[in-house]
Parts: sequence; structure tokens; C-alpha cells
Amino acid sequence: IIYRSYAVYQENKSYNVIKGTIPDFGYDIKLAYTINGEKDNKNSFPSKESEYVGNSVICKNNVTAEWDNINWGLKNIKNTNAETIRCTVDFKTQETFSEKVKPGDYVSMTPVLESYTISKELTGYSDNIIKPNELNLWRVLQINQDGTIDMISEYVSSTSIRFQGEVGYKNQVGALQLIASSYENSLYTVGSKYPGYKGNTLFIQNELSIETSGHFNTDNLNWDPSTEPYGGGNKNVHSPIITIIKEAGISMSATSPDLVNKAWWLSGRGYTYVSETNYGWNLYMINSSGNFGGSGYVVRVNGDNRSLWYSEAASFRPIVTLKADLEATGDGSKEKPWTFE
Repeated sequence: IIYRSYAVYQENKSYNVIKGTIPDFGYDIKLAYTINGEKDNKNSFPSKESEYVGNSVICKNNVTAEWDNINWGLKNIKNTNAETIRCTVDFKTQETFSEKVKPGDYVSMTPVLESYTISKELTGYSDNIIKPNELNLWRVLQINQDGTIDMISEYVSSTSIRFQGEVGYKNQVGALQLIASSYENSLYTVGSKYPGYKGNTLFIQNELSIETSGHFNTDNLNWDPSTEPYGGGNKNVHSPIITIIKEAGISMSATSPDLVNKAWWLSGRGYTYVSETNYGWNLYMINSSGNFGGSGYVVRVNGDNRSLWYSEAASFRPIVTLKADLEATGDGSKEKPWTFE
């Protein structure tokens, strides 16, 4: 490692140079440096806290070495009997994470909460507990103009969430949005949302009737995550989030962490009308094969007799939004996902 306290001086009036001795190797070292391939006029060797990272190292006398951005010094030095190591380190401007990452990349990020209780008042079924921190591998959906990054979980919750009856129908969109917030990590995220449609009310307050059939606006179904994070809509119009997921190269089919294929909810309500005596309300999901349209009927009405109150269950697949100014290591592959720790 080269100590940054060594004196700076000029060599051949070409490069800024630092000089010192590496105790572990027992020979002298002289380091010149360039910034983005050009001589730097600031006369100060870049520090680890600077905006630069090592790009390449070229040494004289058949010596080879690499630059260690973690310990901020030379590493893997291979010396062929040269008493003095003379190397030029080229530094480049450090890219932000949002400049390096691309849709479809893998990201390792663990939510803070170990458990989150979903109340019966939200779902109409019963209290249920999910484990947010079990989902720790994510896929990049899109890079936003402000540098923040939307990403969706690669896996879905091992625990299914069940909605039942009129309460489940009326609260589903808002409930899914609330549950999504339990997957955040304040060190890295600035928000969350749930995949779905644009146009639905979060929590429907009035009683269900044909006149209030689903609370969706068929003229307003183009989901824009920057202005409408909640979802909702009509089963006959595919949510743009499905297109975003597919364009990022991410599968719609998903497994739980134990690699079991599962269906997962979309935040969307719909209304089915067959006749005056056969109509009802239902929620929508991506089925275990990854196809849109697996329907969860939570309220099925035969005329005015609401005798059938179905409950349906599917897993949870959250979206979280990463901060814009993160520093990450990795290459975005599943084997070496981007990580912030």
C-alpha cells in the first residue's frame, strides 16, 4: 500500500509523482498518475475520498501491478528484479450507480424488517405475518430521470396474502401499497410501490353496487410510476408495468425463496357482469406460470343475495426505489449482483 503522506514532486516535468517504500516488498516505488488519460495540473495525488477510481496501471522494466480501490494502493505486483518500481496509475472519473446499472441487473439488498403483520381489517380474512427480509435479491426495472432506480424483487414472498369478501376487495390496492413499504431499507431506498394499474381508489369507502363497479376509469390506465404509484384498473387492459418488467428481461413467473413457483398479486380490481342476476367483483394476479389473468374472486354476487364470499391468496412481489447517490460494487450478474455493503 502506498501511504498518501509521501511528498509530491515532479519527474521529467511530465507527471505528478509520489515516492515511498513498500515495507512488505523491500523496494522503492515511484507512482505517477494521470486523470482520464491526461496529466493533472492540481499536483495532488487523488485520495480514496476523491471522485476518481483507478482505471489502469502501466509500469516500467517489465513490472506489472494493479490498483486496489479498496485499500488505495498497488496490489498484485510482479517484479522482475527492479529495485525501484515505476508505475503510472490512470484514474477515471467514478461513475454513479445509476450510470453503471441497467434494466435487468441483479441487486443485493435486504429489507430491515424481519416480520410484518397484515391485519384482518385490511384483508377481510385474518391476521397474517410476512417476512420482508427474506427477499434480498432484486432486478432493476428502470432508471428514473432524478437518478433513483426502481427495482422489483426477483422472488415472491413465501407466505401468501389472502383477501376475502367485500372488505378484501375494497382495501386491496391500498393494502398492497402499505405492505410494500415494509420492504424498504432507509440506508438505500427512498420509497416503494406495488405493481399494478393506474386508476383505482386506494380504499373504497362506499358500499359495492353496480353503479360503483370497481372504481376504475377506462380512460386513464397508462401507469406512470413517477406520478401514480398505487395501481388499479381494468383486467382487459394490460398494465404497462408488465411491459416494463418484460422489457427489462425479467420473468413474470416467480418463485418464493425456496424456489417454489407461486402466483402473485397485481394491484387491480375488476367488475364482471354477466346478467342482472350474475355479476361480481374480483381481483387480479399473475398466476404461477407467469401469465396475466389468473383471477381471484373475492366478492361474487348472485343478484342481490351476497351469499358467496370467496377468499383468494397469492404471494407478494414488491417494488422499491433506490437512492440516487449510492456507491455499489459488483457487475449486475446473478453471481455478482450489485451490493452496497
